[in-house]
Amino acid sequence: MTSSQNSIRTFQAPRGTHDILPSQIASWRHVEEQFRAVCALHNYGEIRTPLFEPTELFARATGASSDVMVTKQMYTFVAPDEASYALRPEGTAGVVRAYIEHHLEQLGPVAKLFYISSCFRYEAPQAGRLRQFHQCGIEVLGASSPASDVEVLSLAHAFLRVLEVPAKLHLNTLGTHESRAGFVQTLRDYFEPLRAQLSPDSQKRLDTNPLRIFDSKDDSDRELLKNAPRLLDYLREHDEDSFAHFKEVCAQLDALNIEYSIDHNLVRGFDYYSGTAFEFVSDQLGAQSTVLGGGRYDGLVEELGGAKTSGIGWGCGVERLLLVREALGLQTPNAPQLIAFLVMLGDNARAAGPRILHDLRAAGIACDCDYVGRSMRAQMREANRQNAKFALLLGDDELAANSIAVKNMESGEQEILLLEEAIARLR
Repeated sequence: MTSSQNSIRTFQAPRGTHDILPSQIASWRHVEEQFRAVCALHNYGEIRTPLFEPTELFARATGASSDVMVTKQMYTFVAPDEASYALRPEGTAGVVRAYIEHHLEQLGPVAKLFYISSCFRYEAPQAGRLRQFHQCGIEVLGASSPASDVEVLSLAHAFLRVLEVPAKLHLNTLGTHESRAGFVQTLRDYFEPLRAQLSPDSQKRLDTNPLRIFDSKDDSDRELLKNAPRLLDYLREHDEDSFAHFKEVCAQLDALNIEYSIDHNLVRGFDYYSGTAFEFVSDQLGAQSTVLGGGRYDGLVEELGGAKTSGIGWGCGVERLLLVREALGLQTPNAPQLIAFLVMLGDNARAAGPRILHDLRAAGIACDCDYVGRSMRAQMREANRQNAKFALLLGDDELAANSIAVKNMESGEQEILLLEEAIARLR
């Protein structure tokens, strides 16, 4: 090896990203196909938005106190036109922007949309949390009734059930932005005398957004939260409409036999949430236990320049779903099997190979062949390695008779057929 070859740099995927290899793709396709099928049953249409948007869109949507903003998790860049853009850190903002820009409200009172996309956040990589991750999600714009909350939850429940992913539904309500502001002051009054006992992160949150203290995993914070005021109790006294809405959501979930638990510490991470908030939590993921989460965001469309419009939705991490399925030992349907592998013997047979492959594929028969001139034995090993159902043996004699030997790779049985007969049989 020369010195120049020794100095050639090799590359790896950036930290916090991963390649999805052909051997893994069947699992991904299974999740995506099941998601699309469930969305079709609920009459949702697919939407695809740009990978990057103006930075201000995500900044205004997620809010100044969200982790995305506070810990600078967005991947931002300045384009040649000096405008600032960001890779999307979540799916909702881009969908809402598209809803406003394309006047989707004119197509009907309610827009029911779903997406499958990549998202990007610069944070410490760990199991179930990557810097580039994949998310499937839904958004419902224009519906404010408890029934729309329940449909969104029932769709999530159906999706996880069809994937055989057990997860417990945690439910809470955040009230309106106005009523929540009063509760934030109540919470601040409770924690201020206890400031010194809070973790450093929660001390900062006490100044920026005390609600985020409920997200803390610190043991001392969790102990103090046991006696903290509860938002649901506050809404019962100060926001009757939000409280009644939440009780109706619970009643309808009961009617559908969808189990849930009210989680008073559940507040979600983005400032745009209001009203119903929820997470589906798995016990298979350790610290990153949430596999699906979302909530209502009735003020977001206005915040991004649209008319007053209700909204609710959720996002689900594909990587986390796959981790749960793997931990449970769930089998994924196999990728489509190769039907035929063409084994060619002799120069004339090799010259005819491309035409025969073309005819097979035109008939809808998945097939392949050897491209490196290996021996018959090596070609048969390759047919076996690729798990082909049949090996098609083509020599000069078969070619002259317009026939081909068809070997069943499982039984070992072999017969010689005219090429047209072989195609009809394999089809």
